[in-house]
Amino acid sequence: AREIHAAGCEPALWVAPFIAEPGSRVFQDHPDWFVKGDDGLPLPSERVTYGGWRCTPWYVLDGTHPEVQAHLERVFRTLREQWGIHYFKLDANFWGAIHGGQFHDASATRVEAYRRGMAAVLRGAGEGAFLLGCNAPIWPSLGLVHGMRVSDDVERHGPRFRQIAREAFCRAWQNGRLWALDPDCVCLRDLPNQRAGETDYQFHLAALVASGGMVLAGDRLRDLDEGQEGQLHKLLALCEARAPAAHFDDMSFSRGRVTLPNGGELLCLFNWDEAEREVEVPSGALDFWDERPVGQRIMLQAGQGIVLQYR
Repeated sequence: AREIHAAGCEPALWVAPFIAEPGSRVFQDHPDWFVKGDDGLPLPSERVTYGGWRCTPWYVLDGTHPEVQAHLERVFRTLREQWGIHYFKLDANFWGAIHGGQFHDASATRVEAYRRGMAAVLRGAGEGAFLLGCNAPIWPSLGLVHGMRVSDDVERHGPRFRQIAREAFCRAWQNGRLWALDPDCVCLRDLPNQRAGETDYQFHLAALVASGGMVLAGDRLRDLDEGQEGQLHKLLALCEARAPAAHFDDMSFSRGRVTLPNGGELLCLFNWDEAEREVEVPSGALDFWDERPVGQRIMLQAGQGIVLQYR
């Protein structure tokens, strides 16, 4: 963290606060801290729900246990005060509200267990920290996180871009009301095992404009070409200006408008169909990304999204 600060950057940390592997020190030293099964032993999560990715089985810290609360508060206070971290991406939060087990406080609900644990995390992280909830139960997280992932993980192919766009559009009203909305990372180029077409990336970028909320770069910045750098800067400028989410005409999510804080307007158009579609747009419109004029009738390719701005 010191080296990151010295480079003029702010460190951030990915943490899954509620889960532990069987070989972990916390599990070995404190098996009594974990949610129990009917046999009185720590409950492997796969017995009642998804078992987790990598290094399974997962066991779940019991948020109703006072010693667990003290542990979570202590860990996050150490990370904040000794490591200098104030941005925490909290993952696998759902498991803090796991069902099918027995809590230390037998009268507590799974939501109460989660909220008690998260309250300890928030106390430890301290004033001015930013907690991003991922894989988190949405309503039980109210007041306990500052940002919220509202969609599946992004992958660089058209079907996933469209899936997470629809998920983000349905929840975009939460942005700025409940928390900062996280539509997951901006993806601008292929990976060796993930490839998308040009129209897929256009759809993805337009969806990020329409979603509002946070902008998180998902590519190595030094690998971006000039055009991709320009696209990322455009998104960052919208985020800095606190541009709201698009207001769509209807639940087809085909046509939405973003009213900018400076009084301008963006028009976000999406073609969810498998065939191209001609659309009519107001005169004087410019392509948002390169500011080229467009005609009053444009052809949207299958799976394409575009963003237009007005002079």
